[in-house]
Amino acid sequence: MTHPLITFLKTPMAAPETRRLRRMRRLWMVLCWSLALAVLLLPVLKALLGPWAALPALLLTVAAMLHGLAYFRAKARADDAFGREGRP
Repeated sequence: MTHPLITFLKTPMAAPETRRLRRMRRLWMVLCWSLALAVLLLPVLKALLGPWAALPALLLTVAAMLHGLAYFRAKARADDAFGREGRP
């Protein structure tokens, strides 16, 4: 007989990642990396776009936040459904 804590530690806590969730996660990561790049390239964008230089970073910030919200809600729903099924 194993200790209940050992059994708990061996039990997966998250649902297996579906193709849709994987695509959403990768898109969210691309948005985050693009935002970081836009911030790093802000001096170049200022030379190219003038007073509109911060617009790409602003749009990427909004897109990352909205997509992140959708992704994390979908991930939480998948994890909850996985936990209710009681899979080991």
